[in-house]
Amino acid sequence: MIRFAVLGSGSSGNSYAFTDGVSTLLVDQGFSMVSLERRLSAVDIPLSTVKGLCVTHLHPDHVHGVSVFVKKTGLPVYMNVRAKEKEPVVFDRLRLPDSSLRLVEEEHDFTVGPFSLRCFPTSHDSGGSVGWRISIADHSLMLLTDSGICSEEEMGEARDVEVLFLEANYDTEMLAKGPYPLALKRRIASKWGHLSNDQAVDFLLESGFHGQRVYFIHLSDTNNNPALLANTVESRYHGLFTVCEKGKSYQGCIA
Repeated sequence: MIRFAVLGSGSSGNSYAFTDGVSTLLVDQGFSMVSLERRLSAVDIPLSTVKGLCVTHLHPDHVHGVSVFVKKTGLPVYMNVRAKEKEPVVFDRLRLPDSSLRLVEEEHDFTVGPFSLRCFPTSHDSGGSVGWRISIADHSLMLLTDSGICSEEEMGEARDVEVLFLEANYDTEMLAKGPYPLALKRRIASKWGHLSNDQAVDFLLESGFHGQRVYFIHLSDTNNNPALLANTVESRYHGLFTVCEKGKSYQGCIA
């Protein structure tokens, strides 16, 4: 059985865990180490089982706790090589030792313990931003967050996975009428920003995703509402889904 958990999702911090009960993989670490350990404990995943950490991109809500994580565990951190090339200042602030850093190419498979991994490019204003496809024991999952548009490649990656973690950051009308400055609204809605609720559902329908469940992640506090998102999804998509609210953990499994 493969278990997984949304340890936290949103502007205050993001982290996701995948485990077979012996080995665990993390994607992103936007929390303090104390918070990460507490969140793992809450879903019965020991920190001692973690074998590595994958990073989607270098914004603080995804990498805030990476440096301390490496200092405490000495575990490897896997990151798209373009993140270091395109964001050298932000990258250097992480102060990752060479012994823990693993720079990987997009669309190249590699393994971490029992996990087979592949990253693919996303469209975001953080250089080298990627999503992740994770395979283990003939099961596959995919995480796509922080991307202003959806590509054919992303749709192809999602088509046959069993569980999909998909950004639904904002409702278009709430963003337009909300309190953010115009420049920030344009950034969020741009090709380098985030996926709206409608874009997320479009992705599901156009990709042909037919897996077990979708977890909608990275909802904005200001420009989205969980009930509104659920209504939008139910009106167009007929599969199983979970809306992940900020501050809450969610878990599931693939038998």
